[in-house]
Amino acid sequence: MNKWTKIIISIILIAPLFSSYVFAKDKEYEDVKYPRIYSLVVDRFMNGNNDNNKMIKNNNQSNDLPLGGDFQGIESKLDYIHDMGFNTIHISPVFSHDQNDFLGYKVKNYDDIDKVLGGEKAFKSLVDKVHHKDMKIIVDMPVTYTDDFKLSTDGDLNQIQKSYFKNDQFIDLKNSENQSIYKAKVKNFVDKYHIDGVSMNIVQDGIDAEAFLPKGLDTYGIINKDGINAKNFKHLSTNATRTAIQNAFKTENTEIPTYNQKGEVLIADTWFTERFTKHAADENKFPGTRIKQLMTYMWGYKGPVMMNYGTEIAVNGSKIETINQLQNFRTDKEVIKYLEKIADTFKQYQELYEGKVKVLPHDKGTNLFYYDTNTIDYILNINDSSKSKKVTLDDKVIEKNKMLSGLILGDNIKGKDNRYNLITDREESELYAIINERGLNNSYLVAAVLVILLFGLFIFLVSRRSKRQKNNQ
Repeated sequence: MNKWTKIIISIILIAPLFSSYVFAKDKEYEDVKYPRIYSLVVDRFMNGNNDNNKMIKNNNQSNDLPLGGDFQGIESKLDYIHDMGFNTIHISPVFSHDQNDFLGYKVKNYDDIDKVLGGEKAFKSLVDKVHHKDMKIIVDMPVTYTDDFKLSTDGDLNQIQKSYFKNDQFIDLKNSENQSIYKAKVKNFVDKYHIDGVSMNIVQDGIDAEAFLPKGLDTYGIINKDGINAKNFKHLSTNATRTAIQNAFKTENTEIPTYNQKGEVLIADTWFTERFTKHAADENKFPGTRIKQLMTYMWGYKGPVMMNYGTEIAVNGSKIETINQLQNFRTDKEVIKYLEKIADTFKQYQELYEGKVKVLPHDKGTNLFYYDTNTIDYILNINDSSKSKKVTLDDKVIEKNKMLSGLILGDNIKGKDNRYNLITDREESELYAIINERGLNNSYLVAAVLVILLFGLFIFLVSRRSKRQKNNQ
């Protein structure tokens, strides 16, 4: 092989790399300002320190006993959580609790960090590492009664909660003395460990967060049963909204809820409800597709979104111990890769959250969200039906001389006679940026033509060299 042939081959090999460099850049985008929350049970997520497990006994006899997850395990997986697009972690209770309690709600002492979970030093380290990654941490506050409080009350529980709590009593948070004691304990906990917010699985109807939680704190109220009401949490997740989301995305051809603009938390399942995947499986639907559609919808929301750990690997469960399974990090990563992709997309174009969101006319099983901003407008087209769909928009919706640039699937649409046909396959979603109409990508064309010319030149030189060798024989 002569010198020129080697040069041509080298250029051909390098050209595709140049082509990719021209119009594909790896970049770390800033997190969106709205909470994107990964919710996890400490004991069931990751075991980072086997020394903690010495205190765990008989955990091979039942999967509703502790399995050894700890603060060190969470710390080791912060990149995993952040890469999927989450800027906040939400963890189960961390206080000293009964040894055989894997969830952490059987509290013995609200003033101590549980040693089996890693203890105070490991918890402080976790909080520091979370903040070092510019993430936030929310801790769930139990309301289980201890001798520190004056009055107890029965809980208003769903069936899954009843199977876990059984006859446990709860702090009566309508009692003024209890409110003062509880507020002081929460304030001491927050001030000491510098956490960013607290959540509460609400088990008492009619409570007022202002009466028992410190001011200036991000507070999340999670309701797991219809008929329970609460007020003055900064963010509230209602069972009605959760059920509506779950019903919408467990199968196709259902009504997709519009977004609430009041800061409500969007969530599809909790530690005390059946898993979203369980409902999709009951409908004989492929969980991966259902989860992708669900999370694309969630990412389009201008407010807090909470995803339960294990959703990315399609955890399926209906009992307290199977709902909260041990996380498996060696399963198929298809959904994880999709979550990373849509997270990067929404981060890159997060100006869409700055404007107003309106709903465009749509068929059952679909939804069209229009994001009206001061710069570029966007459309999130969710086709959660069992058929391919075509939506035609005119110049009343999209200005003349514009085009739609697909940001997830890459589906670019140009107008014809001021009409734009948005076509999506079944169970497929696309986010469009409405941009000025443009021609072909010149950089791409130059790179493509260069590769073709160089390849042609290579063939010519090889052929010429071959003929010359034949003539010399």
